[in-house]
Parts: sequence; structure tokens; C-alpha cells
Amino acid sequence: MRTALIRITARLTAVTLIGGAAVLGAGTLPAHAATGTVVTDSGTGVTIRSGNATTFGAVGTQPNGPVEIDCQLYGEPVTGKYGRSLIWDHVPGKGYISDAYVNTGSSGLVAPLCTSNPRADKAIAWYSARNGSTAFQGYCEMAAENSYGKTGIYASAKANWNDAVARGAAHRGDLNPPKGALVFWDLAAPYGHVGVARGDGYFWATSVGGKIGLAKLPYFNSYLGWAWPNF
Repeated sequence: MRTALIRITARLTAVTLIGGAAVLGAGTLPAHAATGTVVTDSGTGVTIRSGNATTFGAVGTQPNGPVEIDCQLYGEPVTGKYGRSLIWDHVPGKGYISDAYVNTGSSGLVAPLCTSNPRADKAIAWYSARNGSTAFQGYCEMAAENSYGKTGIYASAKANWNDAVARGAAHRGDLNPPKGALVFWDLAAPYGHVGVARGDGYFWATSVGGKIGLAKLPYFNSYLGWAWPNF
């Protein structure tokens, strides 16, 4: 039985990324790759959502008790019965529930990483819609947070990176960040720089040719690595 510790994970561990879409009603994932037990203080179960954040619409309720999980992914942090977690579980044929309310016997991933990431798609779309804009020059951290519907979380990109390092969530020097991961550089001391990975070796960020743009990693000097958004 796991304890209610802060559940922010940075390791992709040895979980295998498999083919197929992890979305409602589609994909070639197995019926279930893992099982868990939903536990809520209210006893009414946990909300099932259409994506991996509380901003996505509710599509049902997963009652307390056993639940099948076909894949997992990182998303908006939620604090629940088992502490704070970035992990969301995909329930076959239903949608996503926060792992903060699921006892899987682990604080990390116990199922394959989902090949779809609705929250990351929204963040990438935010940048794409602002391609060429100079509105966020000098405010790369604000842009990254705004792309995820957040603001005022960290004072700078370097503060964000330093927090990831302190939490053990930083993937230093890795030039293959997954879609939706934040990518960091040690630029413009002491502020740093941050963007959002597209998952194919490219990233969106401010200051790409003096504006919001798409570029191939590492692009800037002093690349630090990547981490999942902690917001």
C-alpha cells in the first residue's frame, strides 16, 4: 500500500512505449496493462475526464474499487487520497482519471505510456496559434505556463529548472523530450530559457528569431534538458 507522499515523478522507468492511440474508443492497446483501486474519502469515486487535466470535461465517474488501466501519461498535478501526482490513468473505453486517487502499489508508472497527450496538444496549439508573435519576448516562462493555462508559478525558467532538479525530475542533456515536456537552456543569466517540446525533436518557444517560433533542438547554446510541467 503506498503512502500519501508527494508524487511527482520524473522517470519514464522501464515502461515500454507501445504503438496505438490511447484515446477514447481507439487504439491497439491491450484491454488492460495494469490494475488499481480507486479510493476517495467521499466514497463516490473519481471524475473521469476527456483529457489529462481538470480543465477537460467530465465524461463520467469511476466508482471506488478495482479499475483497469491500459496506459498512463503525465498531466496536470492533482492532490488526492495518495498525495500529489502528475500521473493520469487511462481507463479503457472511458477516459482519464487522476492517479492521485488510485492505489496501484507504486508512485510511478505501472502501465505503458499513452501515445496521446491531450493536454500537451493544447499547449502546442497555443504556441502554434501565436507563431511569429513578439508579445512574449523576455517572458518565456510566462509563455510556457500560459500554454498550459497557468500563470505566475515560477519567477523564471531557471527557477523552474532548478525546482525540477531539486525534485529529481530533470532529464539532463536529453535531446529527445516527449511531446509536451518543457525544454530548458541556461541563457540570459540568471533567468534561463524554456519552451515546449513537440515530441519529434522540435520545440516551440519565444526568441526563435526574435519571436515565437518552431525550431529543432538544441537550437540555442547551453541546453540543460527537459522536465514534465509541474503545473
